[in-house]
Amino acid sequence: MFSLNSWAQTREFPAAALRGSLEVTVPPQVVLDGKLDQLSPGARIHGTNNMLLLSGALVGQKVKVNYIREINGALSEVWVLTEAEAAVKRPTANPSRFFTFFD
Repeated sequence: MFSLNSWAQTREFPAAALRGSLEVTVPPQVVLDGKLDQLSPGARIHGTNNMLLLSGALVGQKVKVNYIREINGALSEVWVLTEAEAAVKRPTANPSRFFTFFD
């Protein structure tokens, strides 16, 4: 028989999702891995129960997240992680990933 508890305990994240530490300051502004960042206008934040959260509900809290960016660089999809999900290794952002510097 299908159980809602078993469904809520296992979430699949997109392969492109990266890991980070997020703090919402003044929505849509956030601090991601210690650097100022921004949520996109249509950003979706999923709580640990996979229900959508408003960014204001996270103001001042530091949480481990998986996230995806839009083409313009803003955060478009964010998943707040449970302790078990945060324990699973996942890539983090590489600062040089989006830019190439020439001498």
